[in-house]
This record gives sequence, C-alpha cells and structure tokens, in this order.
Amino acid sequence: MTPSDIRRFFSPGASSRASPRGVISLLNRYQRAMLYVGGAVTSLVLLVATGLMLSAQVRDYVAERQAEFTVRKALLHLELFVRQGSVRINIFHEEGAWERRARAQRPLIDEFAARQGRMVLPSNKGFPPMLLLGDLSAQRPAESFAQYLGLAEEVGYRSAAYTKTLQLHSSYFYAPDLSFLAVVPAPATSDLLGIHGARSTAELLKRIAPDLGDLHDPAVVARLRDTATAVWLPPAISPFTGETVLRLAQPGFHEGQPFVVLVNDYPLDIITSRLSNERHDEISMFVDPSGRVIAEAHGPTGTEGLQARALQQSQASLAPGSASLQYRDGLFTLREPIADATWTYLYAFSWRTIASELWPRLAIYTGAMLLLIAFIWAALILLDRKVFRPGYARSQRIVESENLNRTMVATTPSGLALLGYPSGEVLLQNQVMQACTENARPEDPPLPQRLLRLYDDAPGSPEWLPDLELPVTLANGEVNELLVSVVRTKYQGNDVLLCNFSDITTRKNAERALESAREAAHQANHAKTAFLAMMSHEIRTPLNAIMGNLELLQRSPLSPSQNERLGAVTSSSTALLGIINDILDFSKIESDQMRLESIRFDLADIARQVIVVFTPLAQSKRLGLDVVIDDALAPHYLGDPTRIRQLLMNLLSNAIKFTETGDVLLEVYLKDDTDPASPVVIGVSDTGIGMTAAQQKALFEPFTQADSSIARRFGGTGLGLALCRRLTGLMGGDIQVVSAPGKGSTFLVTLPLPAAPALLARAPAPSTADAQAGTTTAHILVVDDHPANRELVKMQLETLGYTSDQASGGLQALDLFATRRHDLVITDINMPGMDGYTLARALRAQGSRVPIVALTADVAVHERERCESAGIDTALIKPILLDTLDRTVRQLTQQGPHTEPPANAHRQDIAQGTLPDSVHQALARSLNDTAAAIRTALGTADAVALGAGLHSLRGSFALIHEAGLAADCAAMEAQLRDADLPALAQAFDRFERAAHTALERRAPKAVASI
Repeated sequence: MTPSDIRRFFSPGASSRASPRGVISLLNRYQRAMLYVGGAVTSLVLLVATGLMLSAQVRDYVAERQAEFTVRKALLHLELFVRQGSVRINIFHEEGAWERRARAQRPLIDEFAARQGRMVLPSNKGFPPMLLLGDLSAQRPAESFAQYLGLAEEVGYRSAAYTKTLQLHSSYFYAPDLSFLAVVPAPATSDLLGIHGARSTAELLKRIAPDLGDLHDPAVVARLRDTATAVWLPPAISPFTGETVLRLAQPGFHEGQPFVVLVNDYPLDIITSRLSNERHDEISMFVDPSGRVIAEAHGPTGTEGLQARALQQSQASLAPGSASLQYRDGLFTLREPIADATWTYLYAFSWRTIASELWPRLAIYTGAMLLLIAFIWAALILLDRKVFRPGYARSQRIVESENLNRTMVATTPSGLALLGYPSGEVLLQNQVMQACTENARPEDPPLPQRLLRLYDDAPGSPEWLPDLELPVTLANGEVNELLVSVVRTKYQGNDVLLCNFSDITTRKNAERALESAREAAHQANHAKTAFLAMMSHEIRTPLNAIMGNLELLQRSPLSPSQNERLGAVTSSSTALLGIINDILDFSKIESDQMRLESIRFDLADIARQVIVVFTPLAQSKRLGLDVVIDDALAPHYLGDPTRIRQLLMNLLSNAIKFTETGDVLLEVYLKDDTDPASPVVIGVSDTGIGMTAAQQKALFEPFTQADSSIARRFGGTGLGLALCRRLTGLMGGDIQVVSAPGKGSTFLVTLPLPAAPALLARAPAPSTADAQAGTTTAHILVVDDHPANRELVKMQLETLGYTSDQASGGLQALDLFATRRHDLVITDINMPGMDGYTLARALRAQGSRVPIVALTADVAVHERERCESAGIDTALIKPILLDTLDRTVRQLTQQGPHTEPPANAHRQDIAQGTLPDSVHQALARSLNDTAAAIRTALGTADAVALGAGLHSLRGSFALIHEAGLAADCAAMEAQLRDADLPALAQAFDRFERAAHTALERRAPKAVASI
C-alpha cells in the first residue's frame, strides 16, 4: 500500500466515493502490509537486541579476564614484596649491627684456618649446614675473616626459617672484595671450586655473583646505596643446584661502603604459579625491557604462534605508563609492570578463547533468538491465514449481506426505531413502528415519546433496559401489549436510543387465562382438602358408633354363639376401619396434608406390642411368629410411633396373610452395630408364596397386587405396601424387598431415627401391693370452659372407675390443684383467660411433675409441638373412646389394671343415642350462650370472639361424636381465616338449626316429651 493509497483511504468522503468491496480490499492489503512490516521490524529489533546481549556477554568476559589479571598481578606483587621485605630486614639488621658484630669464636677461626678457608659449618638440629669459602694468605689470615664468620653463624639460623616459610631455594652472601663466600644450605658437593673450574673464591664469585655493577665504582655504590632496596634479577641457573631460580640481591653498607652482598635464590614457581594457563588459546609471560621472555605459561591447546603475536603487538607498549588492555588483529593483551623489577607481566588471549568459554551461553542466546523470530513469523503467517484472510472473506460476506439485513429490518414483524436522545426525534424506523404510531389513539402522547419516557437516565442505571411492558390503546379502543427493549448507543456521533418492541397481546391474554386456571385449581385443591376433612369425620362417625356399641356389648354377658358373632362383626369393623384409614392416609400423603410427629417413643416396645396383636392370628394359621430385637438399640427414639406401628402392622399383616406354612419373623436392629447413630432396620421375613421379579416392580404401586388372583384368594385392596412406601419416604427412609416364588419374601425398612436424649426420672411408681394398700384409683382434675364438655369427661372417667374434680378455667384449676392432690390433669387447649398452654406452663413452673393431657380437635403437627413445648405429656384428639382414655390414664399414672367402677357408675355410650340429662342441659345452655356471642361478634366483626366461640362449639360436638357438626365448625373457622364474614354468617344460620335438631334428637326421654 502506497502513501497515496493511505491518504486516499482516510480522506473525507472516501467511503462515499469508493465501493464497500474496494474499501475492504484496500483495508485488507493495508492490514497485511502492516502485519509483515511489523514482523520484519520486530525481527530486526530482536537481532539487534541479541547482538547487544552477545556483545555484553563478550565485554563481561573480557572484564572478567582483566579482573583475574589484576588479581594475579596483585598476588605476584605480594609474593615479591614479602621476599623483598625479608631481604631488606636482614640487610638493615646487619647494617646496624656490623660495627658491633661479634667476632667468631677462636675454635671456629682456628678450624677455618686449618681447613685453608674451605669448610662446612656443621648444622645444629633443624638447621641446614653452611659452606664457607675464603681466600687465606699471609696478607689475609683467618683472623681477618672473624666478622664474616660470626655473620655466617647468625645467617645460618635465619636462613632455616626463611627456607620453610618463603620457599627459599638457597641463600648466600659474599664480601664485596670477593674474598669470602658463605652458602646455605651447603651444596651437595663440597668441591664447589672444582665444579666451576675456579682456583680461588674470588675467581668463583666472578663467575657466579649477580651483576650489580662495579662495587668499587663510586657511582654504582652511590646508586645502590640510595635505592636501598633488593633487586630482582632475571632467572638463571643456580650454581649450587643447577636449577633455574629467581635471584634477589641487595648489598649492605657501612659508613657508605658496601661490606656484604646478600643473594637469595627462589624457585621459579613463585611467579609461574600465578600465571593463567587453563584456557584454550591463552598465554601468560614475564618480559624484560628488551622483550625477552623471562617465564611463561600457556593454555593446553591452540597456542601455536600466540607468544610471537603477543610479543609483536606489545613491543611498542612495554614501557612504563602504557595502556593496560589492548586489542588488535583478534588478540586481546593485558600488561602491567612488576614493582621493584624491570619485568612486565603480559597476558594474551584471542577470540577462540572467548568462543571456547562462552559458546554454550552464546549458542543458547542465539538459538533462543532464532526460535523466537521463527515463532513470531509462524504466528504472523498463522494470523494472516487464520484471521486476516478469513476476516477478509467474512467482511466480503458481511458487505454482501448488509443490504439483505436492511431489508429484513425494514420488513421484520417487530417494531424498530432509532430515537434522538433526549429530544425523542425519530431518526430511523421500520414499517411496523410507523404503522403502530399511526394507529395509536390520537389523544394519547405519540408512541416515540412514550418509548423515550421508558428509558431511565438516572446515574448508575444500565444502558440496556430489556423486557419493559407498554400498553398502547389503538384508535378503535383495543389495547395492544408491547414488550419493549431500549438500548442507549451512538449514531453518527450523537446519543440515540435504539427501541425494539414486539406485540405480546396474545401472550398476555394466555397468561391471564392461565392465572385464572391456576386460581381455579387452587380453589379445587382447597375444596379437595375440605372434602377430605369432611369425609374423614363423616366416615369415622358411624364407625365410631359401631365400634363403641361393640365395645359396650363385649362388656355384657353373652352366649357363646353371640360372642362368636360379635367377634366376626368386630373383626369386620376393624378391617373396614383399617381400609378407610389407609385410604384417608394415602389421600393425605398425595395432597401433601400428612404431617409426621417427632416425639419420644420406645421402638422395641412397639415391636413387641405389634407381635402380641398378631399372635392369635398366627396361631390360628399354625404359623410361628417371633421377634428379634437388637440389644444395641437405643432405649428411646424420636419419631412418629403411630406411623411406625402402622408400618409394622401392614408388613406383618401381609406376611401372615400370604404364608400358609412355616413362620414369620420380625427383626429390629441397627444397620451398623458399631455406630449408635446408625439407621434402624426393620425386617419382616416370611416363608409364603413369594414373588417374581416382574411382580416386585409393581409391588409398591397403589391399588396394585402381584396378580389378579391375589384379591380373590387372599383379599385386600393393594394399598398397604404403597402406603408403606409413602410413609417410609416421608420419614426419610427406604423400603426394599427380596423375594423369589415359593421361597417367601423379606421386606427391609431403613429409617434414620435419632436417639432420644435421656429424661429426668420421675418418682418411682408404687408397687402393686402399695397401690392396693393405699389409693385404689386415680383422682383427676378436668379443666374445660364448656360445662357440657366437663360433664362428658366426668361421666367417661366415672365409667372407667376414676374420680375427678372439675374446673371451668385455668385460675380455678390452679386453686383446686393447690388444695388437693391430683394424679392427672386433663385440660382443654383453647379457653378464655388462661388457656391450656398457660396452665401447663404454670404447673411446670411450680415444680409439679403431674402428667398433663390436652384435649383438642386439631390434629395439626404444630399443635402437638406447642403441647410438648408447654410441658404437656400427650394430646388426645376429640372424640375420645373409652379405651383410649383408659389406656392414656393408666399409662401416665402408671396404674395396673383399673379397679371396677362404682356401682352407681353408668356405662352409657355418648357416641350415639340419647345424652345424659346433665350433659344435654349443659350443651343446650352452651349452644344458646355461644350462639348469642357469635351473632354479637358478627355484628362487630370481632374475629377473636368468633374464633373462640366456633372452637368451643367444635370441641363440644366432637365430644358427643357429632362429627358433621364439628366439621361445620372447622369449615366456618376456615371462612373466618379467609375473612369471609358474609359466608360465615350464612353457614352459622344453617349450623344453628342443625345443632338444635341434633340436640332434640339426642335429648333424654323426659325432656323430649316435654
């Protein structure tokens, strides 16, 4: 893309002059050119960066070598300086002590004379021997060498220490006139003169002495005296050992004239060990001012011609003050003069040295750079092929479909409009929007303005407001429901609102229809619930009458045939009641009306009770019936004992019914014996007909049996096991069956029952003997605000052989309880003033542990929970049968079989027939008084008084087993909760007439005749 193309592309009006396809093609070429140019620039930058990095690595390496060179030079200086210091110290010491130098002992002088100036001074332990040479003559007798001999004795001791610490090879001193020489340690051969072909000491010294200049020349003497320092001499062959050594020499002066010259020979290793010789193509050397190599060390490989190149490049810079680092012709040289010596320390290495050291690192950096560049170019090519080329193709397709999209927007059934914000001016709109605006009612605000008002421009509000509903009234009066979405955006640089709506009138009408249907279904469900409650009472009322008469008839003297017939009727009534109970319970579960209790109960005792119930039936069929109870069970559990008993009864009934021979076993145990909190398993096994796998699949379906012949052969409705499955599920458990045809069946019920906490023990019940010796019957306090209810309960207690006191309210009950001992308290729940809950709390607050029984017509679970929280032991649901009342009294008072009732106690059944005169009169008075109070409350809309009156009437008629009237009261209570007072008033008129009719029907004969 040329610059002119770019200018043309971005110039004003370019989009209008060029076609969309040409603009996109030009943009695509521009993008691809920028892509690859950018890749090239990036690659170049990476190459430059890598070159800089490699250069930095080389510079760092050269700097490292220079630093190493400096360190080695410093160590070399230190080596030389220490040794120079030792020589200086010796010379300074002798210069100060020469005038007072003690002469040698006479024996040494005599021995030196006797040996003609050729002797080895014996060494002491730990000190090397010393060779002494002197030219004796008549003019220079041995006596004249006495001072040198004394010096030799002292130098011998010091030389031993220097030899060990300073790696001293050998040390010797001689007289400036070359007449005396002392060498330590003494050479291996004593004929030193003969080895060097010398006839005298002077001739020997002329051959081996270092060249310090003519010591008789005043200028040389003055120069040596003024420098006052030891002089390092080039390496030479030691005259004593034949090895190459470094020599360090310094003369000593006395009164301005030299009197001794001290020379120390050191091994050449003290300087060569400091030279670098480990790397490829490197060399280290010492060079004198003339360019002669004194000592050198080079790398193991690649050093051919390296010494010559290094010397050639460094000749011009060996003078003092020259630059330290130089590079020329591929060779790096480092040089530095050696202090107190005329030598230069020279180190040289080449690019091959650097390459051999740095090649792994440089290769990694270079390879990484190349890989990165390759990756970048691969990414660029992939981006071009996968993004830009497909993008260009997609852009072409987008351009081609743009006109189609415009047409689709214009013809879409949804309304679209672009409104200026905040003016509301219509910038763009489709046909639907235009038609809707034109058809709207003229007197209403224009549709665009109404859409504009829907947008919330408050701070923090979202830019997109979906699902806004807007009703629009048309000119013909119809209303259209619109579902609107409003989005704030930009159009040609200005703020606009993009409005979209669809007609949802049909959907809203359907929703209103569905809501009506849902309300109708709710009313139907409510009616179903009321119907179940009504049917429960209506069906149970005649059954209660039948069961009550049968109960009373069993207590009268009968013939054997009558007893047999009575047993058949009782069995049939019990079976009918069981079927009705199952159907009602199943209906409650299906309509979610079933509520479970959570009370304390003894699971093992329930199992034993159920076994006792079914033992006669099992014995009649000659079946074995046994129960096995796990010792690990908790003493008490929390749950619904009624429903668990119902489970056991259904399972055992089925097991016995379908078993002709063999036995039936009930097992109750923990699923995990090691865990006290483990679920409880109830197992019922039989040896009956068994079932196939296909029969087991439909076993728990309601009104379903294994096959069509089961009902004919064994009877039943097929509802028991379905009810067991539902009850088990409500309790959070599971039921399973294992069966095979002809091999019996095993039902396993797993229930997660929590163990009940331990309770404070009550006072121990008196023994049977004590009970017979003391009180023979329980004395009970009956509390109820309704006189008819009190009278009914009193008669039932007298029939059962118990005595009682009556209280009309909670305060009177507290007074009676304080003045006389009572074994049990029976109280109504809903009473004016102090209700049954408050009475129970008051008795518990006094510390009383007397059992308390609540009478209620409400079977709801929450009522039972309120009873437990108030301290009430149990609650009885009206109406109350004699056996239920008797069993409850005996269980709570821990009495044995109750005593016979007094002779004047009448066992009259209040479930049907005429009522006792006292009961009838109390009910009639209560009905009149309560009816008057209810009509007054209806006039004042007093909901509290209405509720109290209806509940009182409900309990009264429930006690005399008028279930229909009690159900009418329950229905009126529901109307009161719904605040439907007109319907309640009409229902109460009907109830009052029916109640009076029922009381007239059940009035005593004397009253009825009147």
